[in-house]
Amino acid sequence: MSRARAILLTALVGIAALTACSSSTHPSDPGSGTRNGDEPAAAAPAPKPITTDLSQAHITQALLGNGETLPGWTLHGDKSVTEGQYCNGASEADSAPAGWIRGGDSSYEYNGSTVNMAFIHICVFKSADAAHRQYTAWKGTETSKQQVPKKPVGDENTLVVNPGASEDSVYGYVRSGKASIEVRIEGGAAGDPSGAQAMLAATLKRLQQLQDGHAATVTASDEQAAARQ
Repeated sequence: MSRARAILLTALVGIAALTACSSSTHPSDPGSGTRNGDEPAAAAPAPKPITTDLSQAHITQALLGNGETLPGWTLHGDKSVTEGQYCNGASEADSAPAGWIRGGDSSYEYNGSTVNMAFIHICVFKSADAAHRQYTAWKGTETSKQQVPKKPVGDENTLVVNPGASEDSVYGYVRSGKASIEVRIEGGAAGDPSGAQAMLAATLKRLQQLQDGHAATVTASDEQAAARQ
């Protein structure tokens, strides 16, 4: 064998060895969290804000039903169409807040008793600015009683513990795009605000599911369990 051919053969053997080493240390296993061996897998998309004028049927479906809220809580009566003045935060208000389109509400009793009650209000507005104004009015100015949830949802999210002169109550508020949601749990709730937050999160996520054309499947129990992990 000539000297030139010997040198060429040695070089080819070295290249083959390097290629084998590279393949063994950088596998392109689809289960390794990468695409094509070198691109990170895409993260799940974040939930979209409420940007559409959701129908009354969508709002009703988003309200939690029996088996979809927290253990022990059941619907008290039927889900209702919210009149505009309720989205002002008080049933005695004279009119709906500016920019209001439609809403829905439901109430819940605990273990068959109305001694402890919970309430959900959903209000949809023409714009995110209108929804923000209502969210701000709802949460009030008692900053010493306000808490930022450990796992907030939506664009704005606040819990208010014992607002006003109430005792053992938690009120929760969230705004996402053009929608604002209020949850109130009255009676024995102040020690554990996670229930109000779970109901808020579940209601918003159900709205987001419906906006995307899917069925509303999120439950408050699932949200509370996830928040505790």
